[in-house]
Amino acid sequence: VVSTQSTGEKMKLKNLMMKVQQYQFERTKESAFIRTERILEAEDIDRVELIQTPEEFNDVNTHFSLYYSSDIIDLQNLAKANATLDGLGTADQCKLSQKRSNYKMCQEKNLGTLVERFGLTARQFAENLSDQYNRHSVEQFTLMPEETAAEFTDKRRFCDEAKVLTGARYMIACQISAEPSVRACVRQAFYERALLTITPTQQGIREVDDPHPYAKFKFIKDKPVKDLTGEEFLKMWGAQKDGFVKLSLSICDRGAKDSYFEEIKMFFYRDEFSKLVQTWNEQRTEALGLALNKMLYPMFEQELIQKLKEEATNHYLSKCKMKLRRWLQMAPYTVENLDESSQVPGIRVLGLYVDLNEKDKPGYGVLINGEGEVEEVITLPYFRYSHRGPSNREFAKGKLADIEKLKDFILEHKPHVIGLPCEGRSLQYQRDLQEVVTALEQQHQIDPIAIELVDPSVAKLYKETNRSKTEFPSYKPEQKMALSICRRLRDPLAEFSQLCNFANDVLNLPWGLLKKFVASERLKECLYEEFMTRVNEVGVDLNFAVEHYHYQSMVQFVCGLGPRKGDALLKLLKQNNENLESRTALVTNFKLGSRVFLNCAGFIRINHARDDSLNTENVQLLDSTRIHPETYIWATKMAIDALEYDDDEEDTNIKQRAIEETMEDPEKLRDLDLDAFAIELERQEYPDKRITLYDIRDELTNRYADKRVPYHALTDEERFYLLSNETPETFKEGIITLCKVIAIARRKPKGDEPDIQRRGMRRMECGN
Repeated sequence: VVSTQSTGEKMKLKNLMMKVQQYQFERTKESAFIRTERILEAEDIDRVELIQTPEEFNDVNTHFSLYYSSDIIDLQNLAKANATLDGLGTADQCKLSQKRSNYKMCQEKNLGTLVERFGLTARQFAENLSDQYNRHSVEQFTLMPEETAAEFTDKRRFCDEAKVLTGARYMIACQISAEPSVRACVRQAFYERALLTITPTQQGIREVDDPHPYAKFKFIKDKPVKDLTGEEFLKMWGAQKDGFVKLSLSICDRGAKDSYFEEIKMFFYRDEFSKLVQTWNEQRTEALGLALNKMLYPMFEQELIQKLKEEATNHYLSKCKMKLRRWLQMAPYTVENLDESSQVPGIRVLGLYVDLNEKDKPGYGVLINGEGEVEEVITLPYFRYSHRGPSNREFAKGKLADIEKLKDFILEHKPHVIGLPCEGRSLQYQRDLQEVVTALEQQHQIDPIAIELVDPSVAKLYKETNRSKTEFPSYKPEQKMALSICRRLRDPLAEFSQLCNFANDVLNLPWGLLKKFVASERLKECLYEEFMTRVNEVGVDLNFAVEHYHYQSMVQFVCGLGPRKGDALLKLLKQNNENLESRTALVTNFKLGSRVFLNCAGFIRINHARDDSLNTENVQLLDSTRIHPETYIWATKMAIDALEYDDDEEDTNIKQRAIEETMEDPEKLRDLDLDAFAIELERQEYPDKRITLYDIRDELTNRYADKRVPYHALTDEERFYLLSNETPETFKEGIITLCKVIAIARRKPKGDEPDIQRRGMRRMECGN
């Protein structure tokens, strides 16, 4: 992806160039002024308009600073004297231009004249390189380089011919390396041909073994960077940052000739065999080699490292976003034939948590209702222990008592699903619970109750958040974890949103080993983008958010609101102690700005079915859909046309009745010719609205349909990684790992098995 350079920076540079050009023009009018430096041309200024990337901007700016830094200083001094410093250059440019650089010292010794005798200017070489042929031929000077350099010697810095030639080579190397077209050509070649070499440090040799995450990158020699994939380079860069390896880029194999240098030196070369020409060719070749090896290659190496790191980082961030998307797109747990006759409709969830690290702590169960609020808490002191086998009698007796207690609890409250954290001995607890549920189903004919294993990563973070401490100040951490497991089953999106707080707890979710090499703000921005997409896709019920604290974190992601406006709106709704009856009330009653309202209105849901307290006179049925208020008139028109009512613009009752009947029988909308409607809107100077009209029809057919992926249990692979506390990076083929044998399973030999198998045989290939 090519990033466009800031227009403001380009304009600043162009204005500065024009000021310098005007200054040069005024100086040339002075009879005593003789200019030895290069004149700024219109072509140089026009080049600014063609800048598209930061690299191109840097190339043009470097070229400008090299030749015209003295003019910039003169202009700044003149402006200061007139007390009208009119934004001439940035502070960084001022600092660079005031340094007494090596190039400036060579220029003051008039080595520019000697540079001209090399036979080709930097611009001419750049044109040869860009055109890939000798558009400009090298003009050969008549004297040998040493003889020519003799007239430029002095008693200090350039005391002999060799030092003079060194200074001249340095000057022309600077000029060549500053030419934007040379940089563009060499940069492209370096990027295409770059080879990566990685060598371990002493720390890396000591610590990086086969199971180490960086083992794959311990030794690499001359790997083409174009073969790098995904976030591979970020891992390499991370290994270097941790001090295990050193990485470097080059344009050719180590120890081999630079093939690219051999290709381009012919554009700065005179093809004759006389001693004079060959001697000057050596000077030209050395100058070109200096420009490439000491100036351009090191710069492009750092550029390419940053570019590769940025690409790898973007790939890592996209993987994090996809991982979060899989979590957030999971729909709430649903039950077929749900009984809505209870006082609080919705599924009841029972969550259990036992802290395996603290043997003296009891287990806890938390039951929530259909709105996510806690109804009951149960304590199970002995649930962690086993009541089978040679266990402690006291513990076994306590476990049986807990099982009976749990049976009574389930029978009384009838949860639709039971959630367990997928860690440690969860499979054992799942078997125990399954026995309890099966017994209740057989004895009391209750409906089947599913037992789901849940990823506990969100629960572990939620128990430490300020939000949990505010909502449940007296709850123990284990109770908060059980609650979070319940709420994740009920609504994963709302539960994850609670981690988006001032402490940025969402960043502490398992994002992999590379998280520490990515700026927290970038990861946060990436994750918040996904939250905004998913929250606005589902919609937010503000009335529900006011009543239920755990739901309020979703409001910050409504488009147009954000954390500050969302929090202020919730506070205003609470202070007024009234429900939001319509979307337009956001403007009339709560003074929301028109622009903010237009941005957020389509994502704020007024749930008329849930809010019985709403004033029926103010009810707008379309407020319970994703249809934006700006298009209510089109939705109403579609409903009236579908029912073939007379379109009376003044009769609001007909419009409301048409919408209501259409929602009850949406099949009538299928007969509408929406394409013809879109054409009619185009005649009224609206843009193409076909997609919008079809979306309106879908929304009238099924209001705020949940487009999330239906809930599904953890896969076997996901369960394995959660139970083993491993990841695909730490547990994969070829990794040596430590295990502990905790039990041996025996099976009786079959009748047709050989005697050797009856006695038992170890088979290493399968572990049996």
